[in-house]
Amino acid sequence: MKRASRIPTWLTGVLCGAALIFAASSWADDTPAGFDELLAVYDEFRELAVPRRVDGVADYTAAAMAEQFEGLQRLRTRLDAIDDSDWPIPRRVDYMLVLAEMRGLKFQHEVVRPWARDPAFYSTTNLGFGPKMDGAMAVPSLPLEPERAETLADELRGVPRILEQARGNLTDARGDLARLGILQKRIERNVYGRLADETADEHPEISAAAAEARDATVEFLVWLEEIEDGLPAHGGVGREEYDWYLRHVMLFPYTWEEMMIIGEREYQRSMVFLKMEEHKHRDIPMLEPVTSFEAFEDLRAEADAHLLEFLAGERIMTIPDWLQPRRGEGPYILPADRDPARPGPFDAPIERHFFRQAEDRDPRALRAHNVPGHLYDNLLRARDERPIRGDQRLYFIDGLRVEGWAFYLEELIQQMGMLDDMPKAREINYILQAKRAARVKPELKMQANAWTFEEALESLTTRTPYWMASDDPIAMFDLELYLRQPGYGVGYYIGKVELEKLFAEVALERDRDFDIKAFHDEFLAAGRMPISLIRWEMTGRDDEIRRMR
Repeated sequence: MKRASRIPTWLTGVLCGAALIFAASSWADDTPAGFDELLAVYDEFRELAVPRRVDGVADYTAAAMAEQFEGLQRLRTRLDAIDDSDWPIPRRVDYMLVLAEMRGLKFQHEVVRPWARDPAFYSTTNLGFGPKMDGAMAVPSLPLEPERAETLADELRGVPRILEQARGNLTDARGDLARLGILQKRIERNVYGRLADETADEHPEISAAAAEARDATVEFLVWLEEIEDGLPAHGGVGREEYDWYLRHVMLFPYTWEEMMIIGEREYQRSMVFLKMEEHKHRDIPMLEPVTSFEAFEDLRAEADAHLLEFLAGERIMTIPDWLQPRRGEGPYILPADRDPARPGPFDAPIERHFFRQAEDRDPRALRAHNVPGHLYDNLLRARDERPIRGDQRLYFIDGLRVEGWAFYLEELIQQMGMLDDMPKAREINYILQAKRAARVKPELKMQANAWTFEEALESLTTRTPYWMASDDPIAMFDLELYLRQPGYGVGYYIGKVELEKLFAEVALERDRDFDIKAFHDEFLAAGRMPISLIRWEMTGRDDEIRRMR
């Protein structure tokens, strides 16, 4: 557990002006009465949130989950007894983070119940994002590193036990979720089969364990295929529960209905601006995509250098020396790409999903999302030593802040002039915006149990203006994630909208003293947490938070 009562050293090298003053005033205060009890409750909660292990695998049986829920109720009683009303705002923010995470675990038990409803929760290979069981292994790369070989056989031997437990736990499985589980298990079957074949000579014990894991996966797959047709179709949490989750767990001030209106308006706006750009540059052909790994890496490196130089040179945000993009990562890997049966990213004929159609032509918008967006965010959080807020958040509590910030940067580079002399890069940016806006409605409809997965897929693929066929892997991946993790799909666009609201409030308050670089640095210095809490710290306004207590 991290502990610190002073300004973390890393902040002094990143922040400037108003942001540094903000950080100093926030964390120089003495610890208020009761804060030590909050830290104790938080530590115990974080231990409770990790399921116990039996025979080396996580226990999600009904008895184990009932025991965990009882422990949660005891800790919530202790949290409710803490009076934070006279604490400084940053300490009250910490209290709200603990409260939101406890509510997140409550929501898992009372509504989502992935261990009982979602077969894809039991992803033994940790394929992709989204909720999954504790302890899922990463797909091993071949040849095996010696230290990986030492532990892999034991992990593989746990797969049959995991899947046997899953069949007993899944008492309320849903049709859409089962179909996603079937797709997942087909990939895992192939992964384990390849591992068994390719380790047979050098690691026979791993090969045998991988074969057992493959056979258990096949049995689980067959079982899912047998029960799929008889399951309730929809896998959402329901509109009322969705609104509760947004307000009380994600600390998000918008409702399902409000986001539907905002999302549709933003979709219309993106389409209009796209068509205006296309008209202005109608005599210029669209860029051709690169066709080799080397050309892809060169294009990405050029975009990264341009991006960071622009943001620093125009004083838009602090770009520290240690923000260095990695070279050689290649295109974005989807869970389906882990299937050994699939060709490599540049094997002919090249199969490009939606994001590769964009990035293989001009990667600047997506690199804005991923470098000063996600990479910088992750590096900042890793350096944040503050108690509670410096930890990785549970239950997607910081999701709208993380995705909203990253998507905000895509439009920022366009509006700040980085793409002024790059007309096709501007068009690609608006295509990306339209696609992200088109994702809002499908998530909302699926979570309200008004649309099935297939209906949501049709909406997304037909309303994305280019590069998205009905079987596009990105569309499949996105909607799986948005069905299995409430709030994810809306987070990009509606998170950006909430950030823009804060921007406007701070700009109005500071008038001619407003500085965009100081605003961005101060926003990031607050930490990875809901924007409503950052707003409370930056403006002192608690009108939203009062509705969320």
